[in-house]
Amino acid sequence: MNVIFVVNSRRFGKSLGIDLSPNEKCCNFDCLYCELGKGALKYENNSNLSVDYILDELKNALKIHSDCDVITITANGEPTLYPNLHELIIGINKLKTKEKSLILSNSSTINDSAIQKALLNLDIVKLSLDSALQKTFSKIDRTNIDLEKIINGMISFSKIYKGELILESLILEGINDNETEMKALNEVFGKTNASRLDINTLDRPSDYNVKAVSYEKLEYLASFLTNIKVNIACRKPTNKNIIYDDFLKSLALRPLSTNEIKDENIQKYIDELIKNNKVQVINQNGILFYKLRK
Repeated sequence: MNVIFVVNSRRFGKSLGIDLSPNEKCCNFDCLYCELGKGALKYENNSNLSVDYILDELKNALKIHSDCDVITITANGEPTLYPNLHELIIGINKLKTKEKSLILSNSSTINDSAIQKALLNLDIVKLSLDSALQKTFSKIDRTNIDLEKIINGMISFSKIYKGELILESLILEGINDNETEMKALNEVFGKTNASRLDINTLDRPSDYNVKAVSYEKLEYLASFLTNIKVNIACRKPTNKNIIYDDFLKSLALRPLSTNEIKDENIQKYIDELIKNNKVQVINQNGILFYKLRK
């Protein structure tokens, strides 16, 4: 079973991912936007992956990928369903050196005191919440888990967690892309101690008939999220006809995030500038930026 994979994330750098359900989808949500496809709800992870096996795989991977920035706990579904999560996180902390530890969770179990206790040992926790209204939440995430318990758990966890807490909301056209939805989320997020919110939209095919919203719509919706720092994870594409001189002028005015660079030729140009020590890469709260060296 291949439980370790490598990802170059624009938000967290090079990551060693740990898949706690490598052979099948294991999730207590059936989200409309899920890239894994439709699936029956599951509330237990029966993958039978031992902590020792996972840690042995991670130890070997760290020897090969000594330049990784983050060790990410994830799954083909929801990673907090793994029965030995606390023990695994403690083991990861003993193996890692300069790397940060991160989990990507749908927040479904965050009201569980045992889960909270386990997650307290991580450097970064990323929790998702697509709607703070029960009807919309049920429509998007297609689960029978009570939204109020998730919200209460998210708030209570944020008060005791000392690491970097990041929240995430995915916006779908005609479902949660309106002022009412954003104001409801804003009220909830204002009660947390999260460092930021990433709002995103559909960027991969789904088995359901759902559509993404535009970058401009995300900008508009972000204007209602006043209780938390917002990062629009879906970046507005750079004009493909941009010439290199114009790009340098833009970079001289302000750093540009890696998410803003969508043109392959510009990316190759940046790589050359980095190689020649003219541009540096800076990690700001998990977002990578290109900055012109003075």
